[in-house]
Amino acid sequence: MNRVTASGSGRLLQCSGHLRLPWLRETSTAAQEGTDLHAVMETKRYQDHPRSLAAWDAWKAWQAETGWSAPVMRNELAMALNLEARTARELSGVGHRDYSAAMPHEVPGTADMVCELVKRHPTSPDQVWCVVDWKFGQEPVEADSAQMRTLAAMVALMHDAPRVIAVIVQAPPDGTAWVRSHEFSRDDLMAHVDMMAESMNEVREGAMLLQRGSECRYCPAAHACPSQLAAMRAIVAPGGPGPIPPERAGPLWAEVQQARKRLDAIEDACKAMAAGDGLPLPGGKRLVVVQRSRTSMDAKQLEAIARGHGASDEEINACSKTTTYTTTQEIKA
Repeated sequence: MNRVTASGSGRLLQCSGHLRLPWLRETSTAAQEGTDLHAVMETKRYQDHPRSLAAWDAWKAWQAETGWSAPVMRNELAMALNLEARTARELSGVGHRDYSAAMPHEVPGTADMVCELVKRHPTSPDQVWCVVDWKFGQEPVEADSAQMRTLAAMVALMHDAPRVIAVIVQAPPDGTAWVRSHEFSRDDLMAHVDMMAESMNEVREGAMLLQRGSECRYCPAAHACPSQLAAMRAIVAPGGPGPIPPERAGPLWAEVQQARKRLDAIEDACKAMAAGDGLPLPGGKRLVVVQRSRTSMDAKQLEAIARGHGASDEEINACSKTTTYTTTQEIKA
């Protein structure tokens, strides 16, 4: 059975059966960029990237607006939630997202930052524990997500806190930055832990509950999920999904993008298997990895050489061409 982490707690609650399916680990340029930006935030080198600086500035602005201050902040705090004992502890690790110290019955997770917020008001001082998560994707993330509930529950149990504030600081590629926050009571968080424990018990008892929903988008088991495969077969079957009514076009577009992503992940896994001695294929064929190369001219270097020989803007522009094409882009409604 695969391990549940805080970031996958939403999938556990939606579809506990995915833990019993084989997983494929997917990577992307955007995911790697997010990892790199998190490393910048962890080491406090905020000036190294405009988006990390925007995230930090947004966090400080939120504190100024709400009146909270965070005198002591801990970055990249790994924790583990014991669903059986309803306890949590800090994990000792040796690397980024290292959960080797977590026990089999524990749900590990890493908070990008944990701090105790203090409000030094002359008549109504206050303090509360806070868990912060940096997000760098374009799609808005809510502060009351299952992941944040799980991390907040860990903090509440570790510090016996009656309430915890969860904060999402998001700096997407479009150059904006914003903060979303949600205050959880201990009762809210313990109810969430109870639901997680119930779902885990179902898995341990052998239940195979599969449910499609919003958590399917990044599910590592989607390539092996019967409902996901059925949806893909319906799309790629001869004749496709049939006539597409306008009200069905949007959801179908999303399903196609998700299916393409899963197929790309499967293809990448097959290529990795073929990197050694090759991968046997039906019909007596074999998939092998070969190296090819191509040579291209560096346009900027050529322009610099041309200008060095006295070429004018008109002469350089005469050597360039513009290709117009049509594409699609998902934007905010």
